[in-house]
Amino acid sequence: MTSWICCHLGAREHYAAPRSLHRRGQLRALVTDAWATPGSPWTLVPGMTGRRLSERYSAELASAAVYDFTASLIAHEANWRVNGLQGWPLAIARNLWFQSRAAAKVSECAVRPRTVVFAHSYAALEIFRAAKAKRLTTVLAQIDPGEAHPLIQRAVADGSPAFGPPLAEPPAEYFANWREECRLADHIVVNSEWSRDLVTQAVGECGNVHVIPLPYEPEPGSEAFERCYPDVFTTDRPLRLLFVGSIAAFKGVPALLEALDQLPGLPIELQMVGPIAALIPEQFAADHRIKWIGAVSRRDVMDHYRTADVLMFPSHSDGFGMAQVEAQGWKLPVIASRSCGRVVEDNVNGLLLAEVSPDAIAAAVRRVLDPTLLARLASPARRAGATLDDFGAALSELIAND
Repeated sequence: MTSWICCHLGAREHYAAPRSLHRRGQLRALVTDAWATPGSPWTLVPGMTGRRLSERYSAELASAAVYDFTASLIAHEANWRVNGLQGWPLAIARNLWFQSRAAAKVSECAVRPRTVVFAHSYAALEIFRAAKAKRLTTVLAQIDPGEAHPLIQRAVADGSPAFGPPLAEPPAEYFANWREECRLADHIVVNSEWSRDLVTQAVGECGNVHVIPLPYEPEPGSEAFERCYPDVFTTDRPLRLLFVGSIAAFKGVPALLEALDQLPGLPIELQMVGPIAALIPEQFAADHRIKWIGAVSRRDVMDHYRTADVLMFPSHSDGFGMAQVEAQGWKLPVIASRSCGRVVEDNVNGLLLAEVSPDAIAAAVRRVLDPTLLARLASPARRAGATLDDFGAALSELIAND
C-alpha cells in the first residue's frame, strides 16, 4: 500500500487530503506550517494570530504524524510585518519559507518506493524537487485555474471600471515556478472541468490532469432541514437572494448588481455576505433592496443558507465554488455560472447561466420569482457532494493506476 506525505500551507479544504488518507491508513505524515493542539500554548497567543492558530487543528488527525513549524512561522510573520511585506511579496515570501522547511522534512521521512508527496500549487516547487531527488511520486493539488485566472480577473475589472481597478497580479516568476511544478508533478488534481481545461491550455495536453471534486460533509441539522416557500413573494416576504464569497468583480458582482436595475418594483432582497474587495458604486450602496452583511463566521454563513431562497453564484472563474455545495447541503437552489465546479444541474437543482451578464442573471431571477419552481428545485433527494471517503478513494486510485 502506498503512503502519503501531505504538505499543507494553511488549513486548505479543512485538511481534506490528509484526513481522507488517514482514514484509509495511508497517511505517513502531515507537514504543515502551523498546528495548535487543544490546550497548546499557541492557542493562547493574543489577537487575530491566536484566533487563526486555534483553527489550525483537526481532531481526526490527533493520532497522525504531524510535523509543524509554528514557532518559526510566528517569528517570520512578525519579521515580515516589521519589514512592511504585504500583498504578493508577502505571499511569495511565505510560500518560499514553507517550501524550504517542508522539502527538508520530506527528504527526512520519505520511504521509497511507495511514498507519494502531495502539495498545493504555488507552494510545491522545492518540495517536488526534494521528492524527485528521492524518486518519489508527486501529486499537485491545483487550487485555481492557473495563469488564465488573473487574466480573466483583469478583463472583467477592465469591463467594469466603476467597481475599481483590477486586483494586483502576481509577478511573472510566480507562474514560471508554477509551470515547473506542473512539469515535476506525476499527477495534477483539479476540482472542476473548468480548471482542467484552463490548466491544460497552459501546460499542454499531458494526460495527468484529473478532476476530483472537493468533498462535502453535511453540517449538523442540514439533512433533516425542510425548506419552505410562500405561495407568492411580496414586499413583506420578498424573494431572498444570497451571495456568499469575496465581493469582487471576477465573482460576477457587477453583473449581479446591474441585474437588479432590470428588476425594478419586484419583491426582491439581495444579501451580500463576504469581504468587500471592490468599490461599490453609490447607486448600489444606497439601494434598499441590497443588504451589505460583510465577512461573517462560518456558523453565520450557515444561518444565511437556511434563511435564503436561492444562492447566486455568477463567478467568471472559480476553481470549484464550495458555496454551491454548502448551499445544496441546506437544500438551497443555486443560480450559477458555467465557469466553476459543476454542482448545478440546469433546471434540476438550480439554473445555469448561459453567460455572466445582467440580462442573463435578471432573466434567471424572474424565473425563480415563481415559488413553485423554487420548491421543485429544492426538492431532489440527492447527496450535496462527494464525501471525504470518496475524495480519499479518488486520490488513491490515481496511484493505483500507475
